Amino acid sequence: MKKMKYILSLIVLAAAVQWASAQELKVAVENNKEAKLTITNFTGDLPIEGYSGNEIIVTVSHGHFEAPEKAKGLKPVYGGGVDNTGIGLAMEKNGNSVTLNCLLPFGQDVGYRLKVPENIALKIERDCPRGGETTISNIKNEIELKSCQEVNLKNVTGPLVINTISGGISVVFTEISKDKPISLAAVSGDVDVTLPAKSAVDLELSTISGNMYSDFDLSSTYKDMRRVGGGSIKTQLNGGGTSLKLRAISGNIYLRKG
Repeated sequence: MKKMKYILSLIVLAAAVQWASAQELKVAVENNKEAKLTITNFTGDLPIEGYSGNEIIVTVSHGHFEAPEKAKGLKPVYGGGVDNTGIGLAMEKNGNSVTLNCLLPFGQDVGYRLKVPENIALKIERDCPRGGETTISNIKNEIELKSCQEVNLKNVTGPLVINTISGGISVVFTEISKDKPISLAAVSGDVDVTLPAKSAVDLELSTISGNMYSDFDLSSTYKDMRRVGGGSIKTQLNGGGTSLKLRAISGNIYLRKG
């Protein structure tokens, strides 16, 4: 009897391992500045973490893909493409560029978690019905993001182009990339940015119905500061450099020293 229970437990464990492996996708890419990952239509909250490896790893954090009994012998059909991953995603790879498109219908409760090479460039498009909070950390390349919800970035360098409609933007920079301008814009949320104290930037702050706050010492640059409109200023930090534009319509802007 004990032997039978032991065998059954091994069978259950093996099934669990197969399920776990089926809930993960790995795509090999080079960990360099030429690599690019495009992400579209992902559902729910989306955490993305950079690391020192050379694989894009997509893990299903919750949810399942079992078809109903009536669909036995049939394959899922999606309007946005073909699921070639087994986890509701269409994946395309062209050289060092990868595209991941979520095919799942609105309302299906599935969550994803991504680990990506830290030097990869990211382009992310999230629509309003599907999208939740986007959290990105430890990326040393360009990030372009369109969202409807909260956006939180930590330990990034830019360049950044971030736009969100009904959430705020929070960014903590480890350093400022000099490659391209940085633009952060929120319609109905706050923009909260932490910069290294010695960052050299051409700074533009703009808000329509909010306020602006900073612990950078702007007093020495008041003579060079230009007021543009009712809630906009242009100035330089540490002699100027990379263009940094922070815009909010109905929220506040917070600029902090890191």
